[in-house]
Amino acid sequence: MLRKLLILILVITCSFATTAQSSKRPRVALVLSGGGAKGFAHLGVLKVLEEEKIPVDIIVGTSIGSIVGGLYAIGYSADDIIKLAKEGNWPELLSDYVPRRELDQTSKTEQQRYVITLPVAENKFPSLPSGMVNGQNVLNLFCGLMANLPENADFTKFPVPFACVGTDLETGKEIVLTEGFLPTAIFASMAIPGVFVPGKHNGYLLVDGGLVNNFPTDVAKKMGADIIIGVDLRKDLYQADQIGSLDKLTNQIINFYSLNKDSVNNSLCDIIIRPDITGYNTSSFNRQALDTLMVRGTNSALAVVDQLRELKVKNKLLYKTVPSKLVEQQKWKITGIKFSGNYSMSDNLLTNMVNKTLPGEYNYDDIKQSINSLYGMGIFKRVYFKLDDDKNGKILHFHIEEGKAWNFNVGMRLNTRSGISVVLNSTRKDYTKTFGLLSFTADISANPGFSVLAELDKEKWPKIAIQADGNFNQATIYTSKNNHFDTKLYTASLKLFTYQPFLRHSIIGGGVKQEFYGGEIFNINGILPVNSSTGGGKFFYHLYGYYHYDSLNDYYFPTKGSEFYTEFSLTEDLVFNIINPIWMLKNRSAIALTKQSTLMLSAYGRTLFSDVPLQLGNFIASKDYEVRFNHHLPFYGLPSFWSTGKNTFIGCVEYRANIYKKHHLTLAANLLLHSDEFNRFSTYKSIIGGGVTYSYKSPFGPVEFTLGYSDAYRKLTTSVNIGFWF
Repeated sequence: MLRKLLILILVITCSFATTAQSSKRPRVALVLSGGGAKGFAHLGVLKVLEEEKIPVDIIVGTSIGSIVGGLYAIGYSADDIIKLAKEGNWPELLSDYVPRRELDQTSKTEQQRYVITLPVAENKFPSLPSGMVNGQNVLNLFCGLMANLPENADFTKFPVPFACVGTDLETGKEIVLTEGFLPTAIFASMAIPGVFVPGKHNGYLLVDGGLVNNFPTDVAKKMGADIIIGVDLRKDLYQADQIGSLDKLTNQIINFYSLNKDSVNNSLCDIIIRPDITGYNTSSFNRQALDTLMVRGTNSALAVVDQLRELKVKNKLLYKTVPSKLVEQQKWKITGIKFSGNYSMSDNLLTNMVNKTLPGEYNYDDIKQSINSLYGMGIFKRVYFKLDDDKNGKILHFHIEEGKAWNFNVGMRLNTRSGISVVLNSTRKDYTKTFGLLSFTADISANPGFSVLAELDKEKWPKIAIQADGNFNQATIYTSKNNHFDTKLYTASLKLFTYQPFLRHSIIGGGVKQEFYGGEIFNINGILPVNSSTGGGKFFYHLYGYYHYDSLNDYYFPTKGSEFYTEFSLTEDLVFNIINPIWMLKNRSAIALTKQSTLMLSAYGRTLFSDVPLQLGNFIASKDYEVRFNHHLPFYGLPSFWSTGKNTFIGCVEYRANIYKKHHLTLAANLLLHSDEFNRFSTYKSIIGGGVTYSYKSPFGPVEFTLGYSDAYRKLTTSVNIGFWF
């Protein structure tokens, strides 16, 4: 009996000794350097380490290394991160793009008009921004992937203890980030100066950590690492004749800053893995680069696999799966909404913009839609979210950074209507002011114009606005194939109107407008032009109401959604002896047939219920970008501008094919019916036309060339446009 008891004590003692020994095994750290898109190679390395059962007890990263490291630290596996990388829309993530459907009307107009946008500084002069990208989309992606973490997390308590590195923009010193809100820490670590706006974290203003420590093995050592495996994406310094691009110049500068740490950091590594990154740079965020760099990362890890296995055996490294409980929940019960940060709007208005029924179950995509609605107002520098714990679920917490958005915008185009045009715009959005929106626009071209808009926004009332416009137009008017003449027209208008957005994509409004026409006017029946001096120009007064619905996902190349506009007005001249009712309809809808083809269905109509002044008659433009006034209607196959009867209706079918990358080909057929008698169908005359358009989706707007033909004109019409329409 005594012998058995002694054996039992010996077994228990040995067991405790073994446990103690295993608990004191060397701690392995994985250090991931910065490198932008070259960091896709980290994924291949990480996959090999998992397959070889190499434990990772500490993970430290800079820039792209902080993204991969942070995700792995909270429980995402290598396969999970690879899937995220492959599914990511990188051009969208690395921009502040907001889907058009989520923008307010003013922001939609700005997006589809201007090539250049510069902020206006306090001295009232345009200036360069602190970064080209606010990081709106990538930061919110981090918020979604890390939504189950507390706002004030201790990174060293993650399933895999984690740290990342940023550069203090005030002092230039290295800041090691080990606590706080993980998404802002990672964003700060990757905020390349000049590309991204600096990140804010724990009171610091930070930029990319690669400037001070791009391969932070010393940080891992201070965190208690006994063994360090490093993945280094950097290259040796370039020779003078090799620096031929901005990317190489940026890399060279970053490497300069980290030179003094290189020898120390390299010496701390037990194994250094250096993937082949030849042919790729920090901006190679595309699927081909992802696939290739992952393979190269895998190959570079396999090249040292014998060393990894030896390290594992020698140090008796036992592998354990990283717990994934922090990343499992992807849908949350939201019981309340909270706002923090710098903003002037009321919480009620912001809550209405969020448009969420509470309590309710919502995932990241649902929350991102609300964020897009807020950011799409165009007055916030950045909007991101957190999830705060609540006894019944989660509080959806939006952090808002409002800016007094005053921008200077530039648009450019060349087309067959106005030749070369440059539009200059200055827009101020500051809802702490009486007039929350002010906009000044000048169109410099052969047909110049100007517009001034001031908008009063009181949260509980519809928006109230006043707008003044002026234009000069030289145009050729066609009344038949062989009857046409040139005209010059000066127009000016002043309108006071109100409107109210409602539901998701709708606006209803109305107002009064005074309009002046001068210059040369014309007789709709083709009689010779009459100089306005005989009548001294003409004033008109309009009382109008309208409804506008717009859910198109792209203004120029839509693949889904609709735009519907209808307006009814009562028009009169200064005498007020006859009231002229006018009704107008414009509608276009996009239906995706395949990933590469879209069907567009359009309908236009305008009815004059009595004899209106000649200037307000119905006129046809050969393409949308040649439409100069709101009451002009587009039609393939007629030259601009072709006069039609008092009742004009158009139906159009277009088939657009994406023939190669951003190149498109459109085939169109349209039918026009017009008459001076609304109720007598037998009096309607028809015009059948069609056309073909080649278009290219460039960063500066659509490049289009159109050939049209109709049975009324019986000649080819040609329309060319380069740039955004305005």
